[in-house]
Amino acid sequence: MESPDDLNVRYATAILPLTVTFGLFAVIGVAGNIIVLLVFSLGRAYRHNNFRVFVLCLGTIDLLTSAFLIPAEMAKHRNYFSFESLALCKTKCLFNVWAGCAAALSLLVISIDRYRKVCRPFKKQITPPLAMKLCVFLSFFLSIILSVPGAVMCGIKETKKENIYGNMTTVYLCETEEKYEKHILRSIYKLTFIVLLVGVSVACIIMYILIGKQIYAHWGTMPVSFRKDSTKEYNSDYSSDTFGHLKSAGSSGKASDQVEKASTDTKSSDLDPPPSPIVRNPLTRSESNGSARKSRPPLVKQATIEENGQEKAQKKLIKQLSTISDEAAARRRKMSRNTSGFGIRRFPYKTLIWFILTLVFIITYIMYIVLATKVPGLIKMEPTSFAIFQSFFRLYFLNNIINPIVYAALDKNFRDACRTIGPRLKARFRECC
Repeated sequence: MESPDDLNVRYATAILPLTVTFGLFAVIGVAGNIIVLLVFSLGRAYRHNNFRVFVLCLGTIDLLTSAFLIPAEMAKHRNYFSFESLALCKTKCLFNVWAGCAAALSLLVISIDRYRKVCRPFKKQITPPLAMKLCVFLSFFLSIILSVPGAVMCGIKETKKENIYGNMTTVYLCETEEKYEKHILRSIYKLTFIVLLVGVSVACIIMYILIGKQIYAHWGTMPVSFRKDSTKEYNSDYSSDTFGHLKSAGSSGKASDQVEKASTDTKSSDLDPPPSPIVRNPLTRSESNGSARKSRPPLVKQATIEENGQEKAQKKLIKQLSTISDEAAARRRKMSRNTSGFGIRRFPYKTLIWFILTLVFIITYIMYIVLATKVPGLIKMEPTSFAIFQSFFRLYFLNNIINPIVYAALDKNFRDACRTIGPRLKARFRECC
């Protein structure tokens, strides 16, 4: 007869590669998210903007998940059929639900912020203090409230499993307690969690589709200052992903407005006829220097004076327009030299970062919801099938390690800050000590 310990060893050996992979996830997640929190907390390029707030929020969630939830899942792998620690089981269930809810609600707020900045740039935006309050409330207050019922209904379930010899072995699983399996509250709770994840996914997809359409519509008409993301982070209500004639356009935008206004005035003056007819003097050049000048009628002399004044005004206006245009071009060239990216037609990198992270979240958690319907059949699976199922079922742990990788790939400020974070920490340590 196969004992529960022997049964655990057989399944733990089959799932060992996944356990080792989760160990790497935990190390990468803890180290990577600590670096993210340090860089975005101390980095000067990220002060006073929503991007910093959202990164710190997701970094905290991912750090806690990597430090506690993934190791708890690894412990469950080693004792899947003899899981007898009720406290560890309930803590794992609490963290499992909290991590999903917190990440989903945070990405929803981020999608709303991106949508308003790109598609509604002239509307009231989410300020950094408001973004911080939303993150704290949704990710660390509301999500904990939503996860408490899951921990209450989770517990140690005693059941029977057929062993390798065809006999039945008593096993202890960390799952929903038997008294709650068919309870109405359990059904309502599962439905609420599914609606939350699906609703957030659909809302984020719709908003990013609208964002993509807006970006595509302005792709060839955006000013240079908005087609490239400056390495300097503007301290304004608008980000570098915002399109249109915005406040952050700076002096070059003002110069453009002056050029446009002056051009309008020039067109109107060019189209208007002269105030009086120009009378050609039939006399010769020499005569005009003498007697003809004295005999010129007063009206003709007045018309000539007005004509000369108008020509001088036009020349002065053209000179001013040329000066303003040159200054605007110089500012655009200077801004172009100070920008980083993958070319003039670079996709706004902040929007691209959040889109990638949201897409990975949606794919992995939709897979989790679909495979969750097969969980009752886990006890009947063979070790190989069991290991393959767990690999796809827990694929959402990718969300906890992918953030630092995406930041490093798409954010030049983050890469530069990572190179200097060591010396800056040493300097601060010396100041404190």
